[in-house]
Amino acid sequence: MIVSTSLSHGDAVKKALKFSFCCSLLLALQAQIIPQLPYAALRVDLLLPLMFAVAVEYSPLTGVLWAGSLGFLVDVFSGEFWGLHVGSYVVTVCLVHMASDSFDWHNPAYQMGLVGLCALGQSVALGLFFSYVPMDSATLTSIWISLSIRTLLSATIAPLLIYPLLSGQTIGG
Repeated sequence: MIVSTSLSHGDAVKKALKFSFCCSLLLALQAQIIPQLPYAALRVDLLLPLMFAVAVEYSPLTGVLWAGSLGFLVDVFSGEFWGLHVGSYVVTVCLVHMASDSFDWHNPAYQMGLVGLCALGQSVALGLFFSYVPMDSATLTSIWISLSIRTLLSATIAPLLIYPLLSGQTIGG
């Protein structure tokens, strides 16, 4: 299990401000820049890797509250498929806490694998959602290919988004 060191009130406030700033920045990018990208496969969820860092930094309850709040905001800005981001962010935080005994969370391969698994879950949910929308098989195949590329891209960029938040951290206990 991830054990956090006790922080003074000032350090806890600094940590919360750091995460709030990063969340705000990534949320702005997610809402304004990402939807403008020309290819659907490039429209990755930037906040999903951030949930890994939230899980490492905060207790399970606090992490789930961060995940649920941010997921709700992303769902509001996306305006489609309500609950996708809330669910995937909460599952990510829970998976990190459950798997932290077995894996080294500092390892970028573990970060990529876990975020990739959660991004795969998002992609499968989106793909199944689109499967029920009337369209020809070529379009549906194109959607599944884009979702697969999006999953790989999400896993690849995960350590780059996680590192700035967790740099300088040591495992407690």
